[in-house]
Amino acid sequence: MIELLVVIAIIAVLIALLLPAVQSAREAARRIQCTNNLKQIALAASTYETANGAFPMGNMNFKFPTCGSAYPSDATIHSTFVSIMPFMESGAQFNSYNLIRPFVSVSNTTSSNVQVNAYTCPSDLDFTQEDVAAGYVPYVHISYGTSRGRNENIGYNWANSAPPDSTAPYYKSCNCDPGDGMFGCEASVAISAVTDGTSNTFLFGEMSRFKDEPASPFAIGNITIVFADDYSGKSGMPTSGAFVIPRLNAQPDRTGAVYSACFASAVYPTDWINVQACQNLGQYGFRSLHPGGANFAFADGSVRFIKDSINLPTYRGLGTRAGGEVTSADQY
Repeated sequence: MIELLVVIAIIAVLIALLLPAVQSAREAARRIQCTNNLKQIALAASTYETANGAFPMGNMNFKFPTCGSAYPSDATIHSTFVSIMPFMESGAQFNSYNLIRPFVSVSNTTSSNVQVNAYTCPSDLDFTQEDVAAGYVPYVHISYGTSRGRNENIGYNWANSAPPDSTAPYYKSCNCDPGDGMFGCEASVAISAVTDGTSNTFLFGEMSRFKDEPASPFAIGNITIVFADDYSGKSGMPTSGAFVIPRLNAQPDRTGAVYSACFASAVYPTDWINVQACQNLGQYGFRSLHPGGANFAFADGSVRFIKDSINLPTYRGLGTRAGGEVTSADQY
């Protein structure tokens, strides 16, 4: 009996020692697959740039001059991830899209309901597909987002009044800021505009679901909009793109307090760069379920793992295309 107990104890110890190693090996494999996905997405965007002379726009916007007053019927808001589908071996799905029609149009039901496998990270949490609201079409899960830089340009507009504001910038695009990242609203970036260097500029990054996020349709990427979040409904949750103002892997705002503090002093344009609370607005930032950081695709096509301990000014510098920051690889 004693010998049997000893054998059982030895087996238990061996299992305890082996289990973390097995889990670590699985996570390493998932991270490699995630890297491959981002590589494929970056290659598709680069091929698009070669064919068209510029990267695809971050998103279409509301139709001018109604500019959201007839929402959702004038909200096209299709994202980059739709534009690059022909270069992701999803040409048939792209051809089924009607980009003139609103994102909620039933004419886009089939195309919006097909999952592109390379758009999901294997480490990401399961996604429950359901209707966003009555009359809306279902959407698929996308674990990645475009790099939109520092200027908030999904939930807010560069306007003194409800768009279109002819006294403010970007009047003809419903006062939607094109941003200082690689992807913005109603704007396309040519490779010549990346003066910070393609090897120092984020193109795409991970936007995984948060660990305790309820199952919902909000982690989507084929449209660009701010939904009410899954926690309190008091904070926004952008889709298809993220910003480098929040820290990498910042926690979500579960009460709305961080969101209120971040945007309480917002001016025209939104002055969230200088608001301390905005560093902790996780819903607006990049995040992943890989331990210690997240994968990012750069404008030169490379994919690198960025640690969540990265210096914030360096991180923000990597998020701009022409900010003039001096960044070296040993800083991240």
